[in-house]
Amino acid sequence: MGLKAYLDDIVEAVVTTAKGMRITARYGVDPKEETTMQYPEERWEMPEGYRGFLHNDVKKCTACTMCVKVCPIDCISLESVRGADKRMVLASYDINIGRCMYCGLCVEVCPPKSLKHTSGYEMASVARGELILHFIAEDAAEVKARVARQVAEATAKAAEAAKVEAQAAAKAAEIPSSGTKPAEEKKPE
Repeated sequence: MGLKAYLDDIVEAVVTTAKGMRITARYGVDPKEETTMQYPEERWEMPEGYRGFLHNDVKKCTACTMCVKVCPIDCISLESVRGADKRMVLASYDINIGRCMYCGLCVEVCPPKSLKHTSGYEMASVARGELILHFIAEDAAEVKARVARQVAEATAKAAEAAKVEAQAAAKAAEIPSSGTKPAEEKKPE
């Protein structure tokens, strides 16, 4: 490497540094240009389609387990039992947002559209257990026991209604046979 190439490298370094500093000075000194956001007071406005934390509207959820089946990392767990009206009742619905990769597959396959992404993006915690979102406030065992009682009551009511209906049908079957007169007793006209 000769002296000319060495000096050309130095000149090129000075020129490119000057160009970079000119751009920096133009944007860094302009008072109209704000680059720093005062974070706790000001927050980013999330664009439409942003995939933030997941939220499930448990009133609309049908417990179809499609979200659990499609989740590639198993961060969604749910327990359900069949209720008295033959519909599935959620006993527990939990999402581990510490494991979630916010891919949106669960939101796409949700038939009642009860599972949605929110615009939330900040959730600091000290323990991993705090990153598990519980959407059912009651304990799963309590919900299962309550639904089992409701199913037992509905079954008892259905059995009682069937018994009353059977008795009514038996009485209805007896009345026409005992209420008719034999053919000999009829008077000719």
